[in-house]
Amino acid sequence: MTTPAMTYQNEQTRLTYERDGRLDEYHEAYEAAVEAVREDLGGTFPLRIGGEDVMTDETFTVRNPGDRDEVIGSFAFGEADEVDRAVAAAREAFESWRRRPYGERVEIFQDAADVMRDRKFELSALLTLENGKNRNEAMADVDEAIDFLDFYSQQLDENDGFVDDTGRPNRWESTESVLRPYGVFGVIPPFNFPVAITTGMTAGAVVTGNAAVLKPAKRTPRVAHAILEVLEDAGLPDGVVNLVTGKGSATGQPILDHPDVDGIAFTGSRSVGMAAKRSMLEKNAGPVIAELGGKNPTVVTETADVEAAVEGVWKGAFSFCGQKCSATSRLFVHESVYDEVLEGIVEAAEAIEVGPAEVEGHFMGPVIEADAVETYREAVEAADEAGATIAAGGEVLDDGDRANGHYVRPTVIADLPEDHWIWGEELFLPVLAVDSYADWDAMIERVNEVEYGLTGGIFTGEEGDWERFFDEAEIGTVYANRRVSSTTGALVQAQPFVGWKMSGTTGKAAGGKYYLQQFLREQSRTVWSPEDETRDPPATK
Repeated sequence: MTTPAMTYQNEQTRLTYERDGRLDEYHEAYEAAVEAVREDLGGTFPLRIGGEDVMTDETFTVRNPGDRDEVIGSFAFGEADEVDRAVAAAREAFESWRRRPYGERVEIFQDAADVMRDRKFELSALLTLENGKNRNEAMADVDEAIDFLDFYSQQLDENDGFVDDTGRPNRWESTESVLRPYGVFGVIPPFNFPVAITTGMTAGAVVTGNAAVLKPAKRTPRVAHAILEVLEDAGLPDGVVNLVTGKGSATGQPILDHPDVDGIAFTGSRSVGMAAKRSMLEKNAGPVIAELGGKNPTVVTETADVEAAVEGVWKGAFSFCGQKCSATSRLFVHESVYDEVLEGIVEAAEAIEVGPAEVEGHFMGPVIEADAVETYREAVEAADEAGATIAAGGEVLDDGDRANGHYVRPTVIADLPEDHWIWGEELFLPVLAVDSYADWDAMIERVNEVEYGLTGGIFTGEEGDWERFFDEAEIGTVYANRRVSSTTGALVQAQPFVGWKMSGTTGKAAGGKYYLQQFLREQSRTVWSPEDETRDPPATK
């Protein structure tokens, strides 16, 4: 693989503090932010439409998944009428926003990146309490959001606003290609990266000249308010981004179906993503830019560094409780090293500390909600009934400081029948299924047999093996010998994040150089401008 010249710098806060010998300062700043955020929890949060606060009669309450007694806040419940108002406000704002010189839009989003930098500890602390990420995962989430703001601004600037002079095909005509915004985008992010993905999809839609109606995940609306505050403080005009909080189809579906919504940016389940595509096809054939999940494999060959493989796999499987579309959930190990690898992963899983995410040393916090705990119970029970071995974990935790939250143990399942549904269904949980293989071709067939193709990894001592894996795996984002995580943790610009098959709808990657173009449509422009009026024009066909 060639190594391009690096022109972009990722944020990477924790790594920077560690490199500079200031890790104590990092922890102190985070813990102070947790205390400050806790003092400000509770309260009622309105919708934000056209730059104004809008309350509704009905509200819903969000609680800390690690301690259900701790209320994050109560939030206005927007439904179809509020969606109508938000879309109308976005449409009105779009008419002036799209005419703003692209350089002015770039400047606003670069300023937003600076504002978010100043608030990174506050945002990461809030994120921990709202969705249960530990401090390092939460900070990485905020770092990625800053990266998106910086990178997408840079991309728009470096491409001159996507205006391309295509020359003079003949002496009578001058031509250019211009990418222009669609209008109003519905932006629907997930709970698991509620700063990074929310910011990235919103920035992609809006820096390119569109306006947006943002509907955050029902479990993480508070950080969405914080993100909008960042954008508004950076100078984003009223109505360019409108925030409508709510639950389920009552809020999201009216956005998908609205006749004046020109496109959708969505991250979440396959079923909702496909519904969005159908809805858009029926009304205006606008773009649906969606990432739809994964069932991500890692392969360990007979020549792999076993210690590196074990570390990469358990980190990929169990970080943020496996609640990542990129989480390692299937592991195929060559039979010659199977026992050694399995033993290492079981040992690592059993050593993971599970508890309140804001406490230093707790690698796993809570899963997001009670329904996730129930899905965990069902999966473990189904594996046990199928004759599999629960090699590690399999337990719900409700003791001590875990008594009032949604805690489960990281789980490793071995000896699971090849046709069991756990191999193919995304669980979004800290559950890893492990099997041995003897034949490469049979292994690759199993790698590719699922409907998803988001991320995948391989550990091997042979360059030919990883090149073959990259070539044969039907997966958009692939890694080799990646000790920090076998399938998770893509960095903006360096590792564009894209899913194939049912893992995505466009084949273009978030955090990559082709992402912004998806929010734009091309217009070919020709001006009749003869150089020599005495000459007759060319004959038309």
